[in-house]
Amino acid sequence: MKKNSLYYFYIIVLLYIIGAVFDGVAIYNHSKEYVKDKSGYVEILNFEDRILNVEEWMFTGSGWDSKKSTSTEKLKGSEVHYNAALTSSYYFIVSSAAFILMVLFVYWGGSHLFKVVGLSMITIALACLVIGIITPMLEIGAFSTNLTIPLKFTMPFIGELDIPDKVFEGRMYYYFQSKSVIDLIYVLLESRNYVVAVSIFGFSVLVPFIKLTLSVLLLLSRHFRNSGLVIKTVGRIGKWSMVDVFVVATFLSYLSFSNMNSGIDTEANTLVGLYFFLGYCILSIASSQIIDLAVREEHDTF
Repeated sequence: MKKNSLYYFYIIVLLYIIGAVFDGVAIYNHSKEYVKDKSGYVEILNFEDRILNVEEWMFTGSGWDSKKSTSTEKLKGSEVHYNAALTSSYYFIVSSAAFILMVLFVYWGGSHLFKVVGLSMITIALACLVIGIITPMLEIGAFSTNLTIPLKFTMPFIGELDIPDKVFEGRMYYYFQSKSVIDLIYVLLESRNYVVAVSIFGFSVLVPFIKLTLSVLLLLSRHFRNSGLVIKTVGRIGKWSMVDVFVVATFLSYLSFSNMNSGIDTEANTLVGLYFFLGYCILSIASSQIIDLAVREEHDTF
């Protein structure tokens, strides 16, 4: 009896959603704290503040010692928060896998198998999409390590003055950015790049949500499943979703920036948000296949 009733499925979904919300909030909060501490670390080592700092130019000054201590503390704090975000992400993955396995265990061999598996994938995909949108996905930075400035002067009647080079110990940052999709859209709106902002929001946020909503309606409503227009719309709307393209472009940006040879050191790190976006892409494709199977099975039955 339980294999042919969706009652148990709704209970399992509710429990999963509660757990996913807790994991998602934890991932978001720790990711934000990570960015806050990492940005604080970079701000302390910003090139303008270091080069224009009189204490750092003084060979006997304590400017660098103070910055080193404070920046190290900020960096350690950021690492703690990022590891916490990763831990919460692992909890999310485990709970999602358990969710799918539980659904398969309860409904294996039943008439609603493809329907509940499809709905399960859509639920997880929606969670991945939301987390991927609100959490940072990529950080890039440009810096110098132990920047050395020669201090050689030639004066009339005296000749060349041999002064020891000035070495700015540690890192000196020239550029750093760490943004989520929502942050990127907000920055574009602030800079009046409305067309780009609306395009990113529409193709990478709005269209995926519409596709997931229509997919749920297809699986839950026989009227929608019997509508050829709705089925074609769900199939075609995926072509207008640029999330997969966005993920590939982000990976390419990561690879190109991390391998830049511009005379300064560069860093490019992928963050948890990008992997949740990737998870959405995979689950969205998989759920589309499951929906096709569910629709065909119903048509064959009737």
